[in-house]
Amino acid sequence: MEDAWAGARGTPSATGTLVWPDPKEAAPKIREWHFPGKARSRYKAGLAVWASPAAAVVDGRPMAFVGGYGQTMYAMDLAEKKIRWSWITNGEIASGPAVGWVGEEQAVFWGSADRTLYAHFASTGARLWERELVRPTGSMSGAEISSPLLYADRLYVTCFAYDRALARNEQKGWLFALDKRTGGVLWKLEVSRGPLGSPAGRTIGGRFIAFVATRDGLLQAFDLSAGGPRRLWSFQMPHEVLGSPAIEEGTETPLLFLGSKFGSLIAIDALSGRERWRRMAGNWIDNGACVGEIHGERVVFVGSHDYCLYAFRSADGELIWRRRLGGEVYSAPSFLHLPDRPAVAVAALDNHVYVLDARDGNIISAYYTGSPIWDKVSKGDTVWGSPVALEALAQSALIHGSFNNTVYVIPLVGECSLRALTRSQTSLWYGMGAVAAIFFGVLLPVILRLPARRGAA
Repeated sequence: MEDAWAGARGTPSATGTLVWPDPKEAAPKIREWHFPGKARSRYKAGLAVWASPAAAVVDGRPMAFVGGYGQTMYAMDLAEKKIRWSWITNGEIASGPAVGWVGEEQAVFWGSADRTLYAHFASTGARLWERELVRPTGSMSGAEISSPLLYADRLYVTCFAYDRALARNEQKGWLFALDKRTGGVLWKLEVSRGPLGSPAGRTIGGRFIAFVATRDGLLQAFDLSAGGPRRLWSFQMPHEVLGSPAIEEGTETPLLFLGSKFGSLIAIDALSGRERWRRMAGNWIDNGACVGEIHGERVVFVGSHDYCLYAFRSADGELIWRRRLGGEVYSAPSFLHLPDRPAVAVAALDNHVYVLDARDGNIISAYYTGSPIWDKVSKGDTVWGSPVALEALAQSALIHGSFNNTVYVIPLVGECSLRALTRSQTSLWYGMGAVAAIFFGVLLPVILRLPARRGAA
């Protein structure tokens, strides 16, 4: 059986979407839900308030799994609008979980800053196994554990741990392979001397190949089909990288796409590691891209801190459209099909989630997701959670962990109380112009006449 959510953004192409192709008439309905998380959790700057969720249909019911700085993984029943189970760890959960099959049951896999990888059954929350990846020392800071990558009976995950002691002074990033059923470590490979992102992978030419990008921009490819890892190639990005690669599907000669804080989106041949094309945004790209298909043509979507969402033709990098939004785009995009058109969803720093027509970039709707709980957002240093989508005809919805400490379930068909009237930066300027016209044309003349009236009286 195919794993429901096999990696950081669900699929190799990083669409961030779970497709529920045939929800029956009797299927439970998806309703708007604002889940507040822990009411009194202590937050510190530089952490993701919520990591990106994972989605799965478990026992016929749509569910989402999400954790964050509150150190707790929540299993959200989207139909019942209730938490089916939760599990407290001893550290922040900075990366999204994965959901896959273990025998006849689905399990959720995630990592925590307590250096531990967790596996629990998706339906009940019962513990399957827990595995400490790094032994603690008195001078070790919390570990950074990526979203897991599931393939066959194995789980792949990266882990970076920093020991501050001068005697050890260890700054190592590892790629681990574990048995998905037992959590036993099969092998580990040192791949960096600093932080690194979540692995992405797919089968190409009969081989399962994983791709890992380090924070300093070194992208590496590993052949994992022969048991142990074999490094195939490496590619140096022009600047720091916070996101993970997106990989084309439906072709045996795929490209992978990765952005950097230099503002460049680069297409790389997945088999050879050679650059195929490069395009520049107006500011840094600090999250992943995604690849969707429109009318038989693959399209790459990526957001930038220049306020824009971009769509490029994957084959040659031709710009199809660019849409300026009301804030800097910090999230990875989600690509999905609504009942009447393909769409792409992103979150921006104006505290809105936008849904756009994937064909031309026109804004379909925007949803207000609240002000941050921290007054100074640390831009460019934190990969915040990105929205994910449940594609289910009239049941389609977004699940987004906002940095106001709330997880929102947003129905995309029908009414939603979060729907906003202001949808782009252009409309913001129009609104400000209208307010200015009212002030200078109506209110200001009245104010200026008030002293004269008092004097006359």
